[in-house]
Amino acid sequence: MTTTTNPRAMTVAGWILTGLFAAFMVFDVGIKLIRHPMVEETSQALQIPPGSGFTIGVVEGLIVALYLVPRTALLGAVLIAALMGGTAAIQLINGNPWASHILFGPYLALFAWGGLWLRDPALRRLFPIRR
Repeated sequence: MTTTTNPRAMTVAGWILTGLFAAFMVFDVGIKLIRHPMVEETSQALQIPPGSGFTIGVVEGLIVALYLVPRTALLGAVLIAALMGGTAAIQLINGNPWASHILFGPYLALFAWGGLWLRDPALRRLFPIRR
């Protein structure tokens, strides 16, 4: 059985997935940059030094910006994977549940990489899905 793919549909799906990821990250970065009290409470519960939320938000914002610019998207995706691995480690250290807390960052990284893979034909050639 032969299947054909529609490159335009894949690109559109990739940008939709990228948009969903970016919307969540913009929200996350935003609450850190405005120093929302919930950020400080959560940081304290995770034993992250007080006042770190703003700096983390700046770094996250720069990484997401790299990801959204087509020329630097691959670097951004690598850095997102690293960032989300760090979030998983923090959750693991604090003994939080796997599905809802520890794997949340890696889920986001999969969204980011999935969106990039769908919208970038060169990346699809580099990492093909084989039968």
